Amino acid sequence: MNLLLQNVQVIDDRGEASGRQSVEIRQGKIHAVLPVSQPSSTSDLQVADGKGAYLLPGLIDLHVHLVWDGSRDPAESMRKERREETLLRAVGHARQTLDSGITTVRDLGSIDDAAIDLARAVEQGHVLGPRIFASGRTIVMTGGHDAFWGITADGPEEILKATRRQISRGAKVIKTCATGGVYGREGEGVLDEELSYEEMRVMVEEAHKRKVPVAVHAIGQKGISNAVAAGVDTIEHGHQLTYLQAAELAARNGTLVPTLFVYRQIAEQPNIPEYAQAKAREIANDHQQAIRLARMAGLRIGAGTDAGSPLTPHGSLVDELLTLVEVGLSPLEALKSATYDAALTLGKGNEFGRIEPGYLADLILVPENPLQDLRRLRSPSSVWKEGHQVVSR
Repeated sequence: MNLLLQNVQVIDDRGEASGRQSVEIRQGKIHAVLPVSQPSSTSDLQVADGKGAYLLPGLIDLHVHLVWDGSRDPAESMRKERREETLLRAVGHARQTLDSGITTVRDLGSIDDAAIDLARAVEQGHVLGPRIFASGRTIVMTGGHDAFWGITADGPEEILKATRRQISRGAKVIKTCATGGVYGREGEGVLDEELSYEEMRVMVEEAHKRKVPVAVHAIGQKGISNAVAAGVDTIEHGHQLTYLQAAELAARNGTLVPTLFVYRQIAEQPNIPEYAQAKAREIANDHQQAIRLARMAGLRIGAGTDAGSPLTPHGSLVDELLTLVEVGLSPLEALKSATYDAALTLGKGNEFGRIEPGYLADLILVPENPLQDLRRLRSPSSVWKEGHQVVSR
């Protein structure tokens, strides 16, 4: 569909445009952004009146698990299902995500590479959902974090083979674990080191050779240090990140994806598995300090929810943005973390995440200014993905 969306107030990572605009969409891309007073040829365009509503880039969630259900114990829920049931439920989660205005996600862990298959189905038009950059199975050490959907690999040779396997399977990002975690398996310590520097270095070299980034679950300081030294692209969670680690990651254009909201849910909400709650509470204060140090070091912060994890439903990105604002980001900085900075993290900063000619027409429309209250991003009235209107309320 070729569309002229008239009379809208445009907001992206650069702030709010002056005056109302008309946005021309052709062949799935933004063709022009014009002041509403400037005439545009409409002979071959469908014309829609935005009635002064606010037009923003489609949101981007940099950390989801589409196979998880966001219940109080999603790993246990998944264990009770056949693979076919899990995949069908993930299809529903993808649609739920898109309906909430999230047009792109990075899926960082799925059983049997289900998210890779789902990503392909969305790309081919068989399933309606966000654009998915999927890692498939996580590469883990024997007995490591994420073992329920991991490929077990110990030592550089096994790591190399596992990395090549995931890339050949279609992974658009490699996911691994440098430390233990809060949720998923009882008995692991959040500060425990898992993959070593040497193992991660082999992984990074092989992945980067094939132009595939590496995302690393890392909570404890030593594990983060190993990951940063190995050259990884993103640190996920990063509770004990230091200023020097943040500065080193920033120097090579890396990103911290803190996933603040999910850890608050695990620490504070009732009926979460007790072992997970105790660990989340233990490191809660570290998390806020990591954000402050990252900002001081000039490290890019990307918005990710860990959606599907305990009490973090798919489409929870606004909750993450609100939590980022609570720890010091401005509303515009939080929005940037889920649009342009998230696109840069994916290596797609010249393709989507901004309202500019030549960019994909991934767009959301909300009735009121979200920079005054980010909660206004919930349930957008319209969502477009590559120029196709997929939501109209």
